[in-house]
Amino acid sequence: MNPYRIEPPFYVSFSGGRTSGYMLRHVLDAWGGSLPDGGHVLFSNTGKEHGRTLEFVERVGREWCPITWVEWQLGGFLEVTPATASRNGEPFAALIRKRRFLPNPIARFCTSDLKVIPMRKWMEARGFPEFTTVIGLRADEQRRVAKLRGDQSRDIAMPLADAGVHSEMVKEWWRNAPFDLQLPNGDAAFGNCDLCFLKNRAATDRVMEAEPARAKWWIDLEQEIGGTFRKDRPPYATILHQVTIQGRLFPESDDPNDITIPCDCTE
Repeated sequence: MNPYRIEPPFYVSFSGGRTSGYMLRHVLDAWGGSLPDGGHVLFSNTGKEHGRTLEFVERVGREWCPITWVEWQLGGFLEVTPATASRNGEPFAALIRKRRFLPNPIARFCTSDLKVIPMRKWMEARGFPEFTTVIGLRADEQRRVAKLRGDQSRDIAMPLADAGVHSEMVKEWWRNAPFDLQLPNGDAAFGNCDLCFLKNRAATDRVMEAEPARAKWWIDLEQEIGGTFRKDRPPYATILHQVTIQGRLFPESDDPNDITIPCDCTE
């Protein structure tokens, strides 16, 4: 049985990364190269994705299959296009102001509210009260796979895990593809939300070093709310000062326990 031939209705949760792109290509191939009736691909934009990620999503939608872009908004979702999509964190900031506190490693409401819920509501609005959510978790992400398999609130398919796909297989496939995700310096640290608080300090430092202006949004929200995204780290303003003024104080080898915390955003 082909794990990629998922029966509709379903939606593929496309994060804009290589792993979900690999999964999407194989889902399409399992259906003869195009989506079946009742099959959809959704990209939920937070406004904090790197421009290269948005370019990649747009190209996949242009060359492979239609991709619907959605964004969270108060009371539901907004369907947008690559031309009208938020690029300065507007949906994310609006959600934080509604909640009146910052997401953090314990309360990661950004993933559920900005991604899972808008995509679910989009499917429901199209007349699908029940459907399968197709998520790009690989076989080498067993903890995350096990956690989602235990989620009884959603019908979830993880064809990459079922097919035994691991990270190196995805990388090798993209090396031979006609186009690829072109993140700055080829660095995965720029994927998903640019300075996501779940990324480790080494990744955060590299993004700030290369593109320090990206820190402003995070700094502004911490100052506006009067808190921090993480209690175990300095505020983003201090990190930016350390990286750009004092130099890198936290090289990757300093703390082997400081790892990127996984969430549903996927690669």
